[in-house]
Amino acid sequence: MRTPLVTDDLAPALADQVLALAESARAIDGVAPLSEHTLLRIRHGAPSGSSRFHVIVEDGHAVGFAFVERAQGEPDSGEVVVDPAHRERGHGTALLRSVREDAGARGVRVWAHGRTPQAVSVARNNGWNAVRELHKMRMPLRDIAADEAGGPWEAPELPEPRLRPEVADRVRLRTFVVGQDEQAWLETNARAFADHPEQGRLTLDDLLQREVEDWFDPNGFFLAATKDGGVAGFHWTKVHADGAGLTDGEPVGEVYVVGVAPDWQGTGLGRVLTLRGLRHLRDSGLPWVHLYVDGSNEAAVRLYESLGFGIWDTDVMYAPPADEAPPSPA
Repeated sequence: MRTPLVTDDLAPALADQVLALAESARAIDGVAPLSEHTLLRIRHGAPSGSSRFHVIVEDGHAVGFAFVERAQGEPDSGEVVVDPAHRERGHGTALLRSVREDAGARGVRVWAHGRTPQAVSVARNNGWNAVRELHKMRMPLRDIAADEAGGPWEAPELPEPRLRPEVADRVRLRTFVVGQDEQAWLETNARAFADHPEQGRLTLDDLLQREVEDWFDPNGFFLAATKDGGVAGFHWTKVHADGAGLTDGEPVGEVYVVGVAPDWQGTGLGRVLTLRGLRHLRDSGLPWVHLYVDGSNEAAVRLYESLGFGIWDTDVMYAPPADEAPPSPA
C-alpha cells in the first residue's frame, strides 16, 4: 500500500494517466467512476486553493486517484477510483485515509458512483457511512424491444409544453446564445441552486469549459428569457455519444440540469422547460434519456416519475465515522 502523492496541480503526463485509469475502471465496472466536473478539473486544472489531487503511483504509472473539491461552509466533496488491475492491495483504503487527513475544517465526504461492490466494500471496511443518495433515472424516448436490460420498454407520451397565460406574457422560450447569455444564466443558476453544494458554485470558467466540450450544443440549451434580458429558468440537455451505459454505443440524452429562479417557482415553468427539452431529445431520434436527482428531493422525483422516468441506479456519498475526531485543518 503506497502513500498517495497530494498536489494542487497535475502535470499533463500524470493527468493523462489518471484519465486512462478512470476509463479502465469504467470499462470494467460499467459505470464512470469520476464525474464530468472532476474530469474537467483533471484536463484543465482547478482554481488555486480550490481542489486537491491524490495519486498513487507504482512503477511510474497512476494506479489510484482521488479528487477533492473544497467548499466554503460545507465538507469537502471527493471521488476515488483504483485501477481494476491494482485492486485489493489497500489502495482504496490509502486514498480514503489521505483525503481524510488532508480535509478542511468540516471534514470530507466521498461519492461512489453506481454503488459498485468494490466501493461498498471499501467504504464498509473503513467504517465510512452513507449520508446522501443521488438517483439516476431513465426513460425511453421510443418503444424499445426486450433486451439484456429487460423490457420491452414503451415510450410515454410527452405533452405539448404550454406556458400558463400569466407566465407566457412575461417570458419566452428560446435557446442559449453563446457570448450573450452566460452571465444571466450564471446568476439564475446560482439563485436556483443556492443550497446545492455542487451546481450552485459554477463559475464563468466552469461554463466556458463546458462550452468547448464536444457534446455542447446550444440548440439543446433552453431558456425562459424575461423581457429585461434575465433568465427565469432553464433546461440544459446533453447527448452522450457513448450511450452512457444505456446502449452499446448508440447516443442517448440527458436532462443535464433544470433550474428555476426562486421568484418563478410554483408557476409551472420547470415542468414546461423539462418537457421542451425532452421533446427536443426525442425529436433528435435518441432512444433513451436519463437524469440525476438528489434522493432527498422528493418533489423532483415525483415530477420525473409523473413524466415517465424510473429509478435506474443510485450514487452514494460516504462520510467517515462520526465518532472519529476530525484531523487538524491542513
